Amino acid sequence: MREILFRALSMCRGEHWVYGQPRHYARNPHTEKWTIYDPATGIETDIAEETLGQYIGVKDKDGKQIFEGDIVDCWSQGRHCTNGIVTWMENRIFITIKGKDGHVVDNWHIMPNNSGIDEGLSVIGNIYDNPELTKGESK
Repeated sequence: MREILFRALSMCRGEHWVYGQPRHYARNPHTEKWTIYDPATGIETDIAEETLGQYIGVKDKDGKQIFEGDIVDCWSQGRHCTNGIVTWMENRIFITIKGKDGHVVDNWHIMPNNSGIDEGLSVIGNIYDNPELTKGESK
């Protein structure tokens, strides 16, 4: 069974990543907000909604959890992808590859192995902390 975990950038005490379960509050349009609740600490933190991303249930070759919005280098079926962006669409995991002009040139479907570790993937950053890495290529 896949671990359900989310991360997002905190809007409190400087920008830093927080992990846990998302909560949405919508009392009225002026007070609508998202938070992440960490059940281990009992702390709920206001987050930047656009940075919310789910753990995809796969770790990279170094054992690092991979989240939506991560940027990865990967090998698949003899092809190499640099700076692919991890996306989740309709219960499927993809690596979106953009060309130098920023347009999508390819999508690779990820099929994790039984260990939950993909030895062909390496997280090198994410689209929020490292936007300069978002123009990748496949070879």
